[in-house]
Formats: sequence, C-alpha cells, structure tokens
Amino acid sequence: MSTDVQSVVPAAQPSQEAAGGDAGGGASLGKGAWDCDNNCEIPPEKEAEVFEEIATMEFDFEGIPTIPPRKNMTHMAFFCDGCRYRVEAYPDWTAAQVKQALFKGGIQRSNNPNRVTPGINKWEDIDIIYAGQNMQNDKKLMEYNVPPGCKTMVAIEGAKLAPGAKPDPDSAYWN
Repeated sequence: MSTDVQSVVPAAQPSQEAAGGDAGGGASLGKGAWDCDNNCEIPPEKEAEVFEEIATMEFDFEGIPTIPPRKNMTHMAFFCDGCRYRVEAYPDWTAAQVKQALFKGGIQRSNNPNRVTPGINKWEDIDIIYAGQNMQNDKKLMEYNVPPGCKTMVAIEGAKLAPGAKPDPDSAYWN
C-alpha cells in the first residue's frame, strides 16, 4: 500500500519558520522531515508512516517484526543537514531535475545562519550523493544505479565539498 502524503500531512502549509525551518531549531538540527512536493513539514508522529518504516510481521525474522520492502516507488528521500527531505523523483530523471525539485520544495531551509559557506541559494548549489558518488547534473539517476523509491541519498551544499572547505562553527566536527 502506497502512502499518499496528502492523507498523512495536513493540507495547511505552515511557514518555514513555524515548521522549524530556521536553522535555530526544529528539523534543521537533526529532527524532523520535510515534504518537498507540498513544501511543508512532515509531523514527527507521521514520519514512520510516510517513509514506510513501520515494522510488521509481513516479513518477520524468527518471530520479530521487520520493516517490509518499500511500496512507494515514486518518492525518494535525501538527508541534508540533519533533516530528511521527501520528493517525487524517478531513476530516469537527471540529477539536475532532482536538484530543482528539492530546491523548489524548500531544501534551502537547511541553511545554517552560522555557516562559513554561501549556503543553498539556487538549485545549482546542491550536490547529491548516492553510494559515495557525487552525481553530475546531466546524468540520470539510473546511471548511478539508484533504485526507484530510494531512501538513502544525501543532498549537500556543494561548497561544503570544495577543497579546503571547513565545517560550520557549530558542527559536531569540532566536538
């Protein structure tokens, strides 16, 4: 059964600040998720349902419930600065198309006010990574063997990957 986010996420679209969109709290600090298709927060109590992470006995392991194989093949998930972003995307899309969908959907809300880099200000500022490979804009996700419905990709500000780039002052790197 595919989960329709419209039935899970309230129709009202809160402002980015009301949804924890500022980097001073909420999802940007390792909590929460964002629905890029509707540009709104996914409530914490609905995350497991939206991302199909509810253990069932459908494929139990020695009587222990497990997470069944994903059924929603139309949405992918990207981790960016501690938040998970859900967006409709397909393996035959180019990396540029996915970056544009992420940007249009509000991924720039992950910008840290204490950053040492310029931030995500346009879709071209985003790099996406799968299996350790930084995807080129003109290549399709299927060229990197990204499966439909993949939930394990990274979206990151490209400037953070530049030679000599330093982590933000409040990064765990400095701990």
